[in-house]
Amino acid sequence: MKTRRFAALFLTLSMLLCTLPVSAAEGDDWLVPRMRDSTAFTDTAGTICETAADICCKAVLMDGVDSRHFYPESGLTHAQIIVISARLHCLLSGGTLEYFEPISLTGADWWTPYDGYLRQEIPSLAAEDPYVSMAQSPTRSCYRGDFLELLSAVLTDCGTTLPEINDVSAVPDCQDPELIAFYRWGILGGKDAYGTLYAQAALSRGAAAAMLARLIAPDQRLVLDLQPLELCQDLLGAAPETVLMTIKEQPITAQQFVPTLVSTCSRYNHSHFAAMMLELNGITTLDESIDTLRTYILCEELAQELELEITPSEIVYQTGYRGLTAQGQTWTEEHDRLLKEIQETVGTLPEDRLPEVSYAPIWETLDLSDIDSQVAGLPYWGGYW
Repeated sequence: MKTRRFAALFLTLSMLLCTLPVSAAEGDDWLVPRMRDSTAFTDTAGTICETAADICCKAVLMDGVDSRHFYPESGLTHAQIIVISARLHCLLSGGTLEYFEPISLTGADWWTPYDGYLRQEIPSLAAEDPYVSMAQSPTRSCYRGDFLELLSAVLTDCGTTLPEINDVSAVPDCQDPELIAFYRWGILGGKDAYGTLYAQAALSRGAAAAMLARLIAPDQRLVLDLQPLELCQDLLGAAPETVLMTIKEQPITAQQFVPTLVSTCSRYNHSHFAAMMLELNGITTLDESIDTLRTYILCEELAQELELEITPSEIVYQTGYRGLTAQGQTWTEEHDRLLKEIQETVGTLPEDRLPEVSYAPIWETLDLSDIDSQVAGLPYWGGYW
């Protein structure tokens, strides 16, 4: 009796378990299929790179340096990035990596079939300087920006888009929509709290694996909480619309002043000789910045006399790019071009006509005594000679 009851109970539980949902297998929601089991690398175990390296190897976008090592800190060459990009394009297009087997090569030219594939599938690459430069220097280390630009070209050609999970329009050193898309998708987080891209920094195997893993696997994508870089507030403690001075009856706000201030400080921070000559002449970077603004306003006056117009900027600036406001960057860029046009027309500007400056009361409250070193510590503008 007890045996029959136990058997009936077992049958009931078995039927119930059969009706429960089965968890999705790893890779079922990946952008590209899982192709193989990965190797347990000894140098990624327990690190933040462990999962990323595992995903990339399972998708056959990357391989270990050998069966036990991934070497996440080492760099990637242009040739290796071309191979990764070709593999990704082939998989996103519905193909398999068996396509490359009949044309695989060994030796120094091992990567060229992948280059040929990309040129065939994305003909525009052959006319783009960044890719041509990469193909001409296959053993050179790849930069972060070059990798992302090629990755963007592959995704665009395959018609691949991802859900936007972050609201990002610019980071301190990038406002390129094609690259900002990687922040919006959660594939890229930048190298600091501001999300700074550092496009000209060398690309490590670990960083490439992290970006590719986030692209492939939705559960790896980043939800970002980037800190805004706001130089009007950070350097001056003033809101962008705050009027700091008046030059020939024209109010100059913090957002109009700061682009010239930081670019001037950065220029002299990066030129030892120029900084030395500035000091010998008894002029500070602050003096130089204000004189530049005086020149801008003089150019407006000369433009009226010459019947020239300030041509609207063709660049669409995003607030946050370089830590500046869109209005401040546009104003500065338009006046830079006006200055060049005036110089081409009249030659040397008449210094005796430079307008005087009348400072607003808030100017006396600003601490600009250490402005050069403050600028040196900023993303995008930072560093010394």
